[in-house]
Parts: sequence; structure tokens; C-alpha cells
Amino acid sequence: MTTMRNMPLMLSLAALACATPLIASDSRDTEIRARTTDAIAKLDERGQKLAKIYLKDRVAGDPVDCIPNIRLRRSTAASDDVLLYDDGSVVYVNTPYLGCPRARDNTMISQTPVGRLCAGDIVLVQDMRIGVPLGSCALSQFVPYRKVKTGE
Repeated sequence: MTTMRNMPLMLSLAALACATPLIASDSRDTEIRARTTDAIAKLDERGQKLAKIYLKDRVAGDPVDCIPNIRLRRSTAASDDVLLYDDGSVVYVNTPYLGCPRARDNTMISQTPVGRLCAGDIVLVQDMRIGVPLGSCALSQFVPYRKVKTGE
């Protein structure tokens, strides 16, 4: 009988426990989008030009943990803090938490056995002219930028 009386309380607590990760996820998504927007705004003139080319007429979506590696057409660094991955229809922006030193003027190399690039994966930075590795960085979540659909 005591179990039946406590049932509404137990159900309320269970619902709250299930909803908490969703609330935390929404807050985290907002934080990642804000960090990405801020990093793009802080780009120098050269980085701004590159970002405009990649992100023209696009809006940020919800961050994703992984992107399909097979569909990527090109990747580049607008700065050591803003990495751009273009798959043709979507441009993914990654802002590694600790940056990616020397990424802008060198080659970024990623190796992944699963066919996708994910947050936490390591990107190597290498000077291809002399074949010297310069460092590495760990990726964060990717913010997808998609073209705005216009009404017909």
C-alpha cells in the first residue's frame, strides 16, 4: 500500500531524471554554438575572408559529435582556432578546445578507421614541404552550417 502512495512521487522523480540530460544537452549545444560564433568573430582579416567564402548564406545548426569522412570535399583552417570541413552541402566548423597550433599554414592530417571524424579525434599538423610534423590537436564537437532554404 505504501508503494502505491509513493508512486506519483517516484514517477515525478523518474521524469525529472530523464529530462535532466536533455536540458543539459540543450545548454551545452548553446555553449558550443556561442563559442564557435565567438571564434569566427575573432578571426583576423585573412581568416574572415576564408570564413565568408565557406559560410556565406549559411546558418549554424545543433552541434554534432561526428561527421562523415567519406563525404568531405576539403578542409582548411581559418585560424589555429577555427577548422572548416566542407562536404558540399554542409560546412562543419570545429573549434578545438586548446586550438590547433600552426594548422592554418600547414596540412591537417586525420586518420580514422571508422569512416567518420569525431570529437576527441586527433588531427596532426604537418609541414608537407619538408615532411615535418608540427603538432596535433583534439577536435571538439562540430557545428554544421547549412544554407538557408528560401520560400518558393
